[in-house]
Amino acid sequence: MTQMVRICCKNNNNYKDFPIGSSLLDIYRGFNLNFPYQVVSAKVNNRSEGLKFRVYNNKDVEFLDVRDSSGMRTYVRSLCFVLFKAITEIFPQGKLYVEHPVSKGYFCNLRIGRPITLEDVNKIKKRMREIVEEDIPYHRIECQTAEAVRVFGERGMKDKVRVLETSGSLYTYYYTLGDTIDYYYGNLVPSTGYLKVFDLVKYYDGLLLRIPNKQNPEMLEEVVKQEKMLDVFKEYLNWSYIMGLNNAGDVNLACKKGYATDLINVTEALQEKKIAQIADTIFNRGENGGRVKLVLISGPSSSGKTTFSKRLSIQLMTNGLKPYSISLDDYFVDREQTPLDENGNYDYESLYALDLDLFNRQLEALLSGEEVELPRFNFALGKKEYTGDKLKIGENTILILEGIHA
Repeated sequence: MTQMVRICCKNNNNYKDFPIGSSLLDIYRGFNLNFPYQVVSAKVNNRSEGLKFRVYNNKDVEFLDVRDSSGMRTYVRSLCFVLFKAITEIFPQGKLYVEHPVSKGYFCNLRIGRPITLEDVNKIKKRMREIVEEDIPYHRIECQTAEAVRVFGERGMKDKVRVLETSGSLYTYYYTLGDTIDYYYGNLVPSTGYLKVFDLVKYYDGLLLRIPNKQNPEMLEEVVKQEKMLDVFKEYLNWSYIMGLNNAGDVNLACKKGYATDLINVTEALQEKKIAQIADTIFNRGENGGRVKLVLISGPSSSGKTTFSKRLSIQLMTNGLKPYSISLDDYFVDREQTPLDENGNYDYESLYALDLDLFNRQLEALLSGEEVELPRFNFALGKKEYTGDKLKIGENTILILEGIHA
């Protein structure tokens, strides 16, 4: 009698029995789920897995398409492998570096000993389309790390060798796509036929790998020019190169040699220098005209906005200014008035989660030289409180507003 495992599908909260060792792809087909877009991966007991993953025990499974962040990462990793394969076939001596997300895509640096031309890009893109149409399967190979080091070493992939040698893992896995191998820290789609939506364009001195729109995966993300962001990334990469840290393997090796403290200190010093330059720019801009009265600091949750505002305040004080930080979180509406998202949860990222009328009135009053009593949001009670914290800005006062809505 065939031994069975019971699967709870979190997409529809149904249970079904499958033969032990069934793949997630088989399980997905068995549930007859009606997804509007192609499923690319799944969460097994909340752990991301590829669709070729086999199940040997009772599990909770949630299938994902690219509208989910984990699904999108699976899609992008798989697409990067297609790009790598196409480049190794066209430029065998070329070096590809998928460097960072920018402009709603991924900026790639391709080194082939000369500037990249539009003809080069079109050749690579054409080969990528062919690889997708061939629907080549991805294979995951698990072996001892020493064996993986040997395999990558024989192919001259020194960056991968360094990462694996310093990983500290006895066993590791890598992927094959035809006769091409690569290492990815995460799962891939079953085959290249899943990757219909993409584009590759020349972008400044490199390439931009365009990916599907998260809300409508049948469409590409619109390219958004982010020159300043690109400059920041390039400066970061330049400093990494100067410090000899081109990949995770270099960082691991430096730590093993006892240089971790030096790396941290240099990074902290460089960041402090940058913050000082920002403070000088703010001060000098005020000297050339009207005094700067307002600095906005924005960023996602837990990105360091509050810490950055405190460090910037110290540097502004060295320029003779009197900074005062205001957190936009203190202007949240009472919790029961917070807008809801599509799932019925409080949407604190919505602009209307803020008491805009109060914020605008107080900001206008402050800039007009009036005194106001600032609120403090009590997160335990879910409402604003007034504790007698009054503020009136003077000639050298500069307001620092920080929050995800800034």
